[in-house]
Amino acid sequence: MAPMTWLPRRVRWVELGLIMAAGLGTILSGTLVGAPAFASGATGGAPTETGSSPTGTGTSNCSSSNPPNQMTLVAGTPQTAILQSAFATGLQVALTNSNGCAVTSAAAGVPVTFSAPSSGASGVFSTSGSNTVVLGADASGTVAAPAFTANTTAGSYTVTASSQYGTVSFALTNTAAGIPARIVAIPLKSGSASVMIRYPEPLQVKVLDSAGNPVAGTAVTFTLGSGSSSACGTSSSSSAGASFTGGGAQATATTGASGVASSPLFTANSTAGSFTATAAVPGKEPSGGSGKENSAASGSDAATPVSFSLSNLADKPTKLTPGVGSTQSTPAGTPFPIRLAVTVTDAEKNPVPGTLITFSAPTRGASGRFAGRSSIGHSRGPHHRARVSHPYTVEVKTNGCGIAVAPAFTANHQPGGYIVKATAGHARAAAFALVNVAPGQSQ
Repeated sequence: MAPMTWLPRRVRWVELGLIMAAGLGTILSGTLVGAPAFASGATGGAPTETGSSPTGTGTSNCSSSNPPNQMTLVAGTPQTAILQSAFATGLQVALTNSNGCAVTSAAAGVPVTFSAPSSGASGVFSTSGSNTVVLGADASGTVAAPAFTANTTAGSYTVTASSQYGTVSFALTNTAAGIPARIVAIPLKSGSASVMIRYPEPLQVKVLDSAGNPVAGTAVTFTLGSGSSSACGTSSSSSAGASFTGGGAQATATTGASGVASSPLFTANSTAGSFTATAAVPGKEPSGGSGKENSAASGSDAATPVSFSLSNLADKPTKLTPGVGSTQSTPAGTPFPIRLAVTVTDAEKNPVPGTLITFSAPTRGASGRFAGRSSIGHSRGPHHRARVSHPYTVEVKTNGCGIAVAPAFTANHQPGGYIVKATAGHARAAAFALVNVAPGQSQ
């Protein structure tokens, strides 16, 4: 290198700096190129890991003897179940070690006690049939409680799992939502039908829970009852009733999304009269947090059955049957001792109430006259009724037992026998054979 004495001082310092920088670069370059690999045999890329996990949780760092030192909650909280129904997810815990390693066989058989409240909202375990159950952990430390079923009391509560390694809690709720609490009868447009005729509409009810919401999927049992015996003293041995399509007095229907259930159609039997039908649902009774537990098995229903009042009506009159005064006599000019009466029945022999009966006596010869203002004359008054000098005809309606009784009938003064008729539409008429006895003759 040529001497630098002849150069200005400033230039010499710059050149010296360049020479030093070049030398340092050579040193650094040699250090990087000749640096050894991180592990023997490495050809580049990430260094090979030869140690254990820095957290100490790797399997190579876990001891063969690792007993549990705590209990953890695995599954079953929080959740809700309908009264008297099993919770969907089982209650489950695990005995574990805080080091994160799997516990060893030291966990097997460790007892764990599951406890639910002894009163109020609670439930029972399937294997013990009570609110508590004790189970042993398996080899892995897992403990799964048997199925747990909500009792009949609505509300929230806590179930605990306890062991020598601690206690955990499950938050559970029993709900009455979806439990039938009330049945509402949907009114019928017509609650009657003629005997042997189908009723015009089915029975319908709406099922609601305790909050007034419709309950879908509930089975409703409809039952057709039977009426009491006739108060008219008829000889019929059967009572008014009906049967569903397909036969039988009982049928089951399921509520839809709106909570409404409809029975099959039903047909009146051959007996006229009144009877009652009912609708009921199986009982799952919410006790409303009172602590009382009433199960369906005890026969108590939360939803009170509802009833429908139904009536089988007599059909059209087909026959008029005269009463005991159908054959009698009296001295001319005197009243007959027994009033004329008929019983009106339909084809099924049911009394027909409200039927207009016309009693007619001959207008000439031996005959008689009906007493009272109810006589029907040949002239038309404001009510189609009039007093006449010879009232041979009268109209009377049958009572609730299908009986019509004519006013008193008095023989005229002409002796002889004759017929008084009782008619009603196309029904078979009734006849009364009467005799006006002449003076001095025996009856």
